[in-house]
Amino acid sequence: MLSLIHEAEKKRMKYILTITLLIIVLPIIAVGQAKESCVSFQALIKETYNFKPSKLSDAERDAKVTAMDKVWNMAKANPKEWLSCLRAALEDSGANQWFRFDGSNLLVELDPSRESKALQVRSYTHADLDDVNLQVWVETLARRGTEGFDVSEAGERWLKYPQARYFLPRHGAYEVKAFQGALFIYGSMDESQATPALLKIVSQANHAGREHALWILMSQATPESLRALKQIDASAFSEKAQHSLRALLNSPELIKPRAKPKTSREEFLKAFQGIVSGNWDKFFELVSEVPDGEKDVVAVLKPADIPLVRKVRRLVIANANPHAIEFYNSFTGILMAMTWKPELLKGDARASRS
Repeated sequence: MLSLIHEAEKKRMKYILTITLLIIVLPIIAVGQAKESCVSFQALIKETYNFKPSKLSDAERDAKVTAMDKVWNMAKANPKEWLSCLRAALEDSGANQWFRFDGSNLLVELDPSRESKALQVRSYTHADLDDVNLQVWVETLARRGTEGFDVSEAGERWLKYPQARYFLPRHGAYEVKAFQGALFIYGSMDESQATPALLKIVSQANHAGREHALWILMSQATPESLRALKQIDASAFSEKAQHSLRALLNSPELIKPRAKPKTSREEFLKAFQGIVSGNWDKFFELVSEVPDGEKDVVAVLKPADIPLVRKVRRLVIANANPHAIEFYNSFTGILMAMTWKPELLKGDARASRS
C-alpha cells in the first residue's frame, strides 16, 4: 500500500511540474511569437514608408497609397495583435517622418487614448510640413489643443513655415493663412499654456511670426496676458498693431451690458454646456433669436462662469473655419468685458508710450 501511495505522489508531482513548466514556457513562446510577428509587421512598415510624399510623382504617390492601405488594413483587421507593434514603430527615433505622421493617425483611430494622442502630437510637431495635408495637420492639432495638450511648439513651426496657407473648399475656398492657422492652434489651447508661448515669440525680434503672435496674445483676455502686454515694447510692430495695443491697454471699447437682458444666465449656461457636450443646437437658437446676445452675456454671467466661457471659446475656434473666427471674436469681446480692469494695468507701460 505504501508503495502505491509513493507512486501516486510521484505522478502528482510530475503533473504539477508539467503544469508549472507550461505556465512558464508558454508565455515565453507567445512572447517570442509576438516579437516575431512585430518584426514582420515593422519590416512591412519600413518597406512601405521609405519615401517623402513631396518628392513623388503622381503615379508614384498612387502606388504608395495602395501600399499604405495594406499596412492600415492589416492593423485594423487585428488591432489587438498589431497595436503594440505600431506604437513601438512610432516611438522609434529613427522612424520615417511621414510614417510617424500617417501612422500616428492610425494609432489614434485604433486606440484613441491620451497616450496615443500625446504620441500623435509629438509626431505632428516634428513632421515635414512640405509632406502633410496642412488642413489635416492644423485641424488635428486644434482638436488636441481643446483636450489639454500643449501644441504650442507645433504652432511656432507653423508661424515659421513659408508656405503656411491652405484653402477650405466647403467655405467658398476661404484661404487659411499664417495668422488664421496660428489662431486655430493657439486659440484651442488653455490660455495658461498659450500665453507664455505667444509671449516668447513676441519677445524674439527676428521671429517671422512675431506680429501674428502679438495679435493672438491681445485676444487672450486674461489678467496674465494683459499684464504681459503692458511690458512689451511695440515700437517695432506695425502702426495698426501699435494703435490696437495702446487702445487695449488704455481705453478699450468693451461690450456694455444690456440694461434689460433678453436672455437669462440659465439659458446661456445651458447653451454653453451643450457645446461642451457636443450639442450646439441651443447655442445656434440663441444666436438666431438675439444676434447681439453678447450684451446679455456680459450682463447676466458671473465671474465664476468665466472658465466655462473660455472652454467654449476653445471648442469654437477648433472648428478651424471662418465662422469659428467670427464666434471666437465674439467670445473674446465677452471675456475682455468680464476681465479687463484698470487696476490690472496700473503703473508704467512701455507699450502705451510707443
